[in-house]
This record gives sequence, C-alpha cells and structure tokens, in this order.
Amino acid sequence: MKRVTVNVLVDIGCLITFIPSLITGLVLYFFLPSGSGRGGNWTTWMGITRHDWILWHDIASFAFAALLVLHLILHVKFFRHIKRYPKPDEEPDAAE
Repeated sequence: MKRVTVNVLVDIGCLITFIPSLITGLVLYFFLPSGSGRGGNWTTWMGITRHDWILWHDIASFAFAALLVLHLILHVKFFRHIKRYPKPDEEPDAAE
C-alpha cells in the first residue's frame, strides 16, 4: 500500500474517532457532569448510563490517540527537516 494511501486512511480514522470522542465528551460535560448528586454512575441520558458514556468516550479517545501517534510517525520526515521549510515572510529558493 502506498504511503499516501496509508496517510489518508489514518487521517480519515482520526476524524472518525475524534467525532464520537467529542460528542461523548460534550454529553459528559453538559448533561452528565460528575458530582451532580443525581445518582453517580447510574444517571442516564438518552437511556445510556453515565458509566457507559465514559466507557465509549475512553474507547474513542484511546483509538484517536493511537491514530494520532501513527499520524505523527508517518510525518517524522517533515519534523526532521522542518527548518528547511521557508518562513511565511521569506521566498523559497528558486534553485531548490
């Protein structure tokens, strides 16, 4: 598989895992905050307990983090040569 194809698949995977992580995080923050005194982990929203929201949030977040690390590994060549890239106010050399 070409490197570009792998990069595209990893980027799409990052997006796909980020969205549920964001949604579950917002639900936990706004609708099921900790310490609300409403029954702890047995508090529900949309018929799903707070414990299950946390579980899905953790799974999506760990998957996103793993794909993000893979994304950074795929771009290690860029980070090694980052000083070669022109600054916004500089013109790139015509000889290169």
